[in-house]
Amino acid sequence: MTDRSQPADSPRVVRGMPTLSQRERDILSAIVRQFVLTANPVGSRQLSRKQAFNLSPATIRNVMADLEEMGLLCHPHTSAGRVPSDLGYRMYVNDLMESRDLSPEEREAIAREYDGVSHELDEIMAATARVLSTATKLLAIVLVPNLDDAVLHRIDLVRVSENRVLVVISLDAGPVKTIMVELEQVIAEDQLKLIAQAVNRRLAGLTMAQVRAQIGDRIGDLPTHYPGLVRFFVDSAERLFSFTDREEMKIGGRAEVLSQPEFSRPESMRGIIELIEDKDIIFHLLHKDAGEERVSISIGSENPDARAKDLSVITSSYYTPTASGKFGVIGPTRMEYSRLKSLLEFTARMVSGHLSGNPSNK
Repeated sequence: MTDRSQPADSPRVVRGMPTLSQRERDILSAIVRQFVLTANPVGSRQLSRKQAFNLSPATIRNVMADLEEMGLLCHPHTSAGRVPSDLGYRMYVNDLMESRDLSPEEREAIAREYDGVSHELDEIMAATARVLSTATKLLAIVLVPNLDDAVLHRIDLVRVSENRVLVVISLDAGPVKTIMVELEQVIAEDQLKLIAQAVNRRLAGLTMAQVRAQIGDRIGDLPTHYPGLVRFFVDSAERLFSFTDREEMKIGGRAEVLSQPEFSRPESMRGIIELIEDKDIIFHLLHKDAGEERVSISIGSENPDARAKDLSVITSSYYTPTASGKFGVIGPTRMEYSRLKSLLEFTARMVSGHLSGNPSNK
């Protein structure tokens, strides 16, 4: 893995970016793009050959030395080339990066991943983790929203066999949850419909939090000729009507991120594996920024945990009518930031649409 140690006086968080000449801006931008593409340190001769600078390698080398002095580039000990520092990436993302829209083919490929996906929350979250990891080759994380304030629309009971019933819980917000129940008694199809109607009269229109708190009082007095199912609803309320656990998440792309050249050495591979296995760290990294930006980018030493000092975290939010959640990608700081920003914005629209019952690939 390339040694990306920061200059001694490099700030952990960006304050007062250096002012660059147009030549310095062009060369820094070219170095970032080239390094992202190849994962190899970038040299002055390489830039003079491949870029339309019309500058000699010596002139480019002098500019690179100035950029290094400003803390925007690092000089790996084993190479004559330079690589961007965290500060260099930050300047690129803030000031130099050109927007890069997804192509129609990319948008269509993402939309296809959601074809056939139901409104069940677990399916949508799993599809999103799969979309992100496939499209980025990075670690993809999807945090499931807290739906305590979501309103219960209805409960359906579907008889699967003599003593097995599928409980389908639908919310006004769009998501659906299904649970298979094994019963000790046989309940006929017409009885299941009567039970569902009775339960819906008592519970529909309440929030998930209200259902959990009040279910015993609301349905405990229902007729006793089907006590087993009523008792199941009361005893299992926390499981049935808690759509999410605060730190529940879907993770995809474990193998993909490990294939990145930055993690080829055993120690660097061990570090990313430890992070993948620690959901508390991941949750904290994705919730670092509480701002309103559609896409948030945290680079290297800007991350709150030292174990993520060589990683970048890009996050976005998705919304239902009553809740919101976060998702993002984690990988080496050498990322296609512009493409990833557009990718997360588009995916956020897809997820929000599916969770609201209005899927769209616009």
